[in-house]
Amino acid sequence: MKHSQVVILPIVLWMASCGSTHQPTTPVDTKLHQNARAAGVAFSLDRPEEAATQYERALERARARDDATAIGDYGYDLAVAQLAANHPKQALATVRMTRNELARRGVVSFPELDLAEATALYRLGEKAASNSLATKVAAGNDPASAARARFLQGLIADETGDAAGLDAAITYRSQPASTDQQADEDELLARRDLRRGDFNAAIAQAERCADLRRTGLDYRGMARALSVAADAEVHAGNTRAAAELYMRAGQSAAAQGDAELARPWLKRAAELGNDPVISEAARQAIAALGKP
Repeated sequence: MKHSQVVILPIVLWMASCGSTHQPTTPVDTKLHQNARAAGVAFSLDRPEEAATQYERALERARARDDATAIGDYGYDLAVAQLAANHPKQALATVRMTRNELARRGVVSFPELDLAEATALYRLGEKAASNSLATKVAAGNDPASAARARFLQGLIADETGDAAGLDAAITYRSQPASTDQQADEDELLARRDLRRGDFNAAIAQAERCADLRRTGLDYRGMARALSVAADAEVHAGNTRAAAELYMRAGQSAAAQGDAELARPWLKRAAELGNDPVISEAARQAIAALGKP
């Protein structure tokens, strides 16, 4: 479709000059749209590195156009692709660069971009800064971004031992409007059940969350949910089941190229030690990750 547009555009303009009543077609930046389309296809095929390369090209073209809207769109898309490719430092730099580019053109940031920065900060272990930005997004007017920001607040609260913060994140969440939001809610509820000592409920919620994440192709979130179920199995005294879940979580993270997530889960699978087959497989998987 886009290639044919390049061919017919001169004809349209020629007809307009010959007295046609139709207005000339607004020229389209074919190069920008081709880069963006290629990026979208790569992302849909789970090739985030390739998507990032194409989004970077689209962003460069947006700068050439001095197009603030396109700079915001493709800067955000590039950051998301970099997060998907396990490059949170690059994503953080991209978000901040994009915000500066927008400011130079008199355009303010937008909730999705702020949420991408909060996510990158969380992935880099800067939880206080992440939580502060997530709080801002949660108080904003974009319902989808606010819901995701509250989930991020809940994760941070749980991981920092803030039981009240976890309860608040659950309380302030609205009715789930999508499968992703339902999975977010299930994970937070599983974490709360685990804290309250209701291990069977935590296992059920976490496994339900893992199923929803798998369906939504969120494998990072799926692996994290499996690890929550594994934690609950440990507390329930089911060490073999826990080892299997840690192994599955670690294998998933390793297959996604995220050694930082995979290593502690695989280590737990090896340490539980009830099944020598699982323990040996976990040790081999850890060795395959290389040195930290």
